[in-house]
Amino acid sequence: MRYEDARDKIKTGDMLLWRDHVGGPLRGMVERWIVRHGTASPWTHVGVAWSDHGRVWVMEITTKGCAPRLLSGQVPFDWVAAPVELSERALTYAHSCFGQWTYSRWQAVLGALKCLVIGADTLGQCAEYALSIWRLDRIAPTDTATPGACADGGLLNWGSSLVSVTP
Repeated sequence: MRYEDARDKIKTGDMLLWRDHVGGPLRGMVERWIVRHGTASPWTHVGVAWSDHGRVWVMEITTKGCAPRLLSGQVPFDWVAAPVELSERALTYAHSCFGQWTYSRWQAVLGALKCLVIGADTLGQCAEYALSIWRLDRIAPTDTATPGACADGGLLNWGSSLVSVTP
């Protein structure tokens, strides 16, 4: 589906996923390779949609920190519709993490090893941040903090299908 057709259908709380991509710094390519092969999943990143005043953002944590980024600049991606829109409480929590959570490669390793205590501190990684938001509304699709586990859980537990969104 083209982004211009998907944009108005994406609601706050939906799951947004990215597959490995070519390019970027060598360190990033190596880290994405490790995520992809270490989790046996094509997805290397997950975020949560935020639709507000006609704009759609992805709320996410990356090595650049926890922040919203315009979704239009992040195409292509995969999309799994959440069963409900996020509550005001969950959205407020998601916003409160902006600029506060710091990306941790160690947390990413713990997530892949299924040893991460989700939301225990302000160090985090993408799946942990997304799951901590969805948990507030009791719609977390998994307890495993990896992008692939989020995708698989969303497809299984949310009754949604995967939509690939292209430019």
